[in-house]
Amino acid sequence: MRKIFFIFFCFLGLFANEISEKTKNLESNKRIQEQLNKKLEDLANDILSGEKKLKELSDQIQVLNLQTNKLEANAKAQNKELQTLSSQNKELLKSKALMENKLIVLMAKDFAYDLPIPQGYIESKESFMAFEVLEGLDRVLSEEIFKLSKDYEDITRLIDNKQAQIQKINLNLKDYNDQIAKLQLLKQNQLNEINKQKTDRSIYAKKLENLQAQQEELRKTLNQLKIIQNKKQEETKDNKSKPSNNKQTIRQLGSSYQSGNIKKYTGKKTIAPLDSFTVKQKFGNYLDPIYNIKIFNENVILRSTKSDATVRSVLDGKVVFAKDTSMLQRVVIIEHNNGIHTIYAHLDKIAPTIKVGKNVKKGSVVGRIKNDLTFEVTQENFHINPLELISLN
Repeated sequence: MRKIFFIFFCFLGLFANEISEKTKNLESNKRIQEQLNKKLEDLANDILSGEKKLKELSDQIQVLNLQTNKLEANAKAQNKELQTLSSQNKELLKSKALMENKLIVLMAKDFAYDLPIPQGYIESKESFMAFEVLEGLDRVLSEEIFKLSKDYEDITRLIDNKQAQIQKINLNLKDYNDQIAKLQLLKQNQLNEINKQKTDRSIYAKKLENLQAQQEELRKTLNQLKIIQNKKQEETKDNKSKPSNNKQTIRQLGSSYQSGNIKKYTGKKTIAPLDSFTVKQKFGNYLDPIYNIKIFNENVILRSTKSDATVRSVLDGKVVFAKDTSMLQRVVIIEHNNGIHTIYAHLDKIAPTIKVGKNVKKGSVVGRIKNDLTFEVTQENFHINPLELISLN
């Protein structure tokens, strides 16, 4: 039966550890998903905030290390003193116990000598001598009891003093151990923060890399449709041959910066492509605070306030492009009057009525998105801030 209970409790312990590990993994995955869904700017702020926190943790650890190192030598000496005092106190307590037993015996004898005279007692020369002897013994016993009591009092005081010293040392050692525990906790927090930083930087670098790839693909598509004529960009053979990694990718992204031709939209405002949304990525220059890279956003990213949202054409026009792409999921491009083109990218579905060459009305369903819509507007070889075209109400 004992073996069964032992196996059962071992199983419970392993099960609890497994649950704890799975909980940690779930929390970690949840955080990663949250970071993936954040705006580039917000993710950058998290990284900068994390760097500041790491600096603060490092400073705290440095101060605690100095304090702990100073206390360590003292703690070793106090530990040694504690052992000595505890050993001495042990011997003193033994002596105290022996004294207590001796005092009890002496007090019992003294009491016996002080017994009252029995009835019928007849004085004689022998009895007188016996009383003299008893009185002498009583004096000796009294003196011995007095001396033993004094020694007992002294040893008790000595024990109390040593006990007070032991208590003081224990308090000092508790402070030292508390410092050690605090230092270990700070180091664990530092390790957790470093892991978060690694994750966030990896996600951030990937976002920058994807941003470049997506913009390049859209530029290529617009160039093929003769909607926007791209500036010629110099690409070195080294960039093509070198293995891809975060730092190399970031350098490439910085070197391929181009500030597209921008034109101010002066026409009438029109409807938005989504019923309800927030702006996840703004149009124009973005100065990356992590790698100090200047990025030009030629479009905006609108985040729908509800999932599986309908995307609508913002103006009357004709569909000139509607297909799947490698980087931008499904894309629809509509040509409008006055040389305006609107681009709807990252669609999860294209409406079955949307075909190249088909005319669409303002408000017609273009497709659907799960969360984010990449929305771009051009006019006669110029980029326009999409938020100037649409109503934000």
